[in-house]
Amino acid sequence: MQLFVDQITVIDCGVLDRLRGLMGVSWIVDLSLTGEIDTHTGMIVDFGPVKTLVKQRLDALVDHRLLVPGQATGLGRADTDEGLSLHFHDDAGYRVDYLAPADAVCVLPTETIEPAVVAALLEADLRPRLPDRVSGLSLTLREEIIHGAEYQYCHGLAAHDGNCQRLAHGHRCRLEIEVDGQPSPTHAQRWSRQWRQVFLGSREHLIGDASVTRYRFGYTAEQGRFELELDARRCVLLDGPSTVENIARHIAEQLKREQPDRRFRVRAFEGVNKGAVAES
Repeated sequence: MQLFVDQITVIDCGVLDRLRGLMGVSWIVDLSLTGEIDTHTGMIVDFGPVKTLVKQRLDALVDHRLLVPGQATGLGRADTDEGLSLHFHDDAGYRVDYLAPADAVCVLPTETIEPAVVAALLEADLRPRLPDRVSGLSLTLREEIIHGAEYQYCHGLAAHDGNCQRLAHGHRCRLEIEVDGQPSPTHAQRWSRQWRQVFLGSREHLIGDASVTRYRFGYTAEQGRFELELDARRCVLLDGPSTVENIARHIAEQLKREQPDRRFRVRAFEGVNKGAVAES
């Protein structure tokens, strides 16, 4: 007998990829359990405690972390007094330098980060924690099906009191734009092309000159010191924190500057099924 829970949670994280460098991902997690029915309760297991356990372990291991392929040829790493220092370059020659507390990083024993590899790691952690009546466990990590425009980004929120403060976690998101009250796929797709695998950084966290070819961002948050340096062409500078509210407002204001006689409504998502709306 099997039990299933579709979309038990969503994992939002950053990934170092040998083909695409630093990128943000959002994976929907589906859970399947196998076991025998208890004749007294009529259940294999109570959904409630299992759902809580799965969410806690996924949050602890991978959510809002930077996932790193530990066997990638372009990777160098070292332990420092401030945490883990990473140096990574992808096949296109883009280089990423990263410093963060160890808890903000998940290093996997693989050359690339794939959903199936992450699922196997999580399954191995969860199996011994489940009730004896559960004989099998399967996790599936999948991307949201987005028929229209999408954008992918990494960021960090220094003032956040949770794991969003971790620099270089990320998201894959829908983007919807209306012009004069009507959906405009053309505008949304243009922003989708511009914001494919970008880092959204706050100007106040920029270290050094903003006119150079590489940007370095850094801040000290409750969890520790975070620094990230990468190619300036992969970055978008925002005035203020890179919250989804400011992301939506930034896009709306840029559109208004380009076409001041039009009315714009921007619906920007942060991962799956959540986001903000801005009008200009």
